[in-house]
Amino acid sequence: MDDTTDCDFLSADELNALLPGFRLDPEPLRSTAMSRVYLAADTRLHDRKVAVKIMADYLAEVPGFRKRFRREIKLMADLEHPNIMYVIAAAGTEDRLLYFVMPRAEEDLRARLADGALDPAATARVIAQVASALDFAHARGVVHRDVKPANILFGAGDHVYLSDFGVAKPVAGEDLTRAGDSIGTSRYTAPEVYGASRSAGSGTDDPHDRSGDVYSLGAVLFHCLTGERPFHEVDDFTVARLQRDGEVPRIAELRPGLPPEFDAIAAKAMSLDPARRYRTCGELAAAFSQAVDRIESEDGSPDGGEAPSRRRNPVLAVAGLVAGLVLGGVLSYQALGTDAGADALYAVTEGSVEPATPDPVTGEDQVERAPAAGECLTSDEHYVVVACESSAAVKRVYRIVTDPEDPNPQQPQHEDAAWAACGSESVEFDYHWADSAVREEREWNPETDRIYYFICYQEL
Repeated sequence: MDDTTDCDFLSADELNALLPGFRLDPEPLRSTAMSRVYLAADTRLHDRKVAVKIMADYLAEVPGFRKRFRREIKLMADLEHPNIMYVIAAAGTEDRLLYFVMPRAEEDLRARLADGALDPAATARVIAQVASALDFAHARGVVHRDVKPANILFGAGDHVYLSDFGVAKPVAGEDLTRAGDSIGTSRYTAPEVYGASRSAGSGTDDPHDRSGDVYSLGAVLFHCLTGERPFHEVDDFTVARLQRDGEVPRIAELRPGLPPEFDAIAAKAMSLDPARRYRTCGELAAAFSQAVDRIESEDGSPDGGEAPSRRRNPVLAVAGLVAGLVLGGVLSYQALGTDAGADALYAVTEGSVEPATPDPVTGEDQVERAPAAGECLTSDEHYVVVACESSAAVKRVYRIVTDPEDPNPQQPQHEDAAWAACGSESVEFDYHWADSAVREEREWNPETDRIYYFICYQEL
């Protein structure tokens, strides 16, 4: 709700006089108690389309608010990342008018969701890009603290920008919010962050600081999938109580056709206990992307290919293990079995795989999840891990190779690459594989496509 008055801001004519290089639209695009955003044309550069954020005139005279606005400009200028909105021009130190200029977005996520929920694949693309921006900021000591659809902008080609660092907090600086100030937005902000009753905190070297943004990204995920804000049916006071009680809204109640894995992911991201949330926004994005790929695979969209081996035995289609997201230089793979919130089984850095220790499978027990090297599988369509001494075990995984070298890029079935990854003169092997072309259901392009992984196994 807009609770500003016209006397809080200069008129468009006054603003144009103070900003001679820009021609502002007569009415603001967005307005809050602190600032307004105008669409404008940069008259110095062939009327390039831009957006101008301007602080309310009466607040520009208050040192604390002036300092906060200028810090937002500095944070956006310092955080150079493809998914973080950047500054084109800004007010000088002595300027009366406080403003900064940024590229014009085509739409924000709030407006897009006004038309209804996004499909899971589109949601995954949005969440992945926002997560990349947040993890980048966290790695540089900045927590956002107001992640919500209105602050997620779309550029050309649905490129996502995270914007509005007005209440962000740097680890190496003071928290400029004051007691009684509101931090974040009800329904999207973690209960330990919302409001300013808590102390400034210790900065992003404390994972609990980062976890507030993880919670918010989980709330945005919920909104994308359901078309409704979390706890949309109750008032703000009740929202606070439900959050403190540890309640998490269920996606399936609003969209019954979506799989239960999505609820498990949202529940982990929005857990009352920060320590139980995903450790990073990238982990949340990877878990959701893998769940989407898994569901699409089960619905008939291939996740891997039927690749012939050196023995020319047919290989079953791959399901349950998908290529992860490159976030902060680390490629993470997370197996999705019956528990969509399970910890990652593989962490891959610079092409090498470091398997985590999965829960052991003993006796005749069976678990559906991505395998680890040394484990055994049944012959079912999906990966079903069993104890190697079990009568159901028919193949043993002996090697997992991610982002392998491809000695023959022209070969769409990757036989030479599989031999380099899995084979030796003394081993007869089969393999599962996935590449970017198969996942997108099109023909292999040796110039642009890549192999994601080989899972090498032997028949028992």
